[in-house]
Amino acid sequence: MSTSAYAVVTGAFVVDDSGVRLGTAGEDGQVRDFAGVHIGSVDRNRGDVAVDFAGIRIGRVLGDEG
Repeated sequence: MSTSAYAVVTGAFVVDDSGVRLGTAGEDGQVRDFAGVHIGSVDRNRGDVAVDFAGIRIGRVLGDEG
């Protein structure tokens, strides 16, 4: 299993404001969609907010899925 595929199945769910799952946040703070594509990061200074590469909020971290 590749590293990116492993990152997809571990970590916490990231959802948008309507509750739709965008992907997962790994322990490294990177947000990936369910295909393993890196789409942003978790900004711990803003209360577990997920942001894109421009720093724009895309959602929030729900918590550990395990």
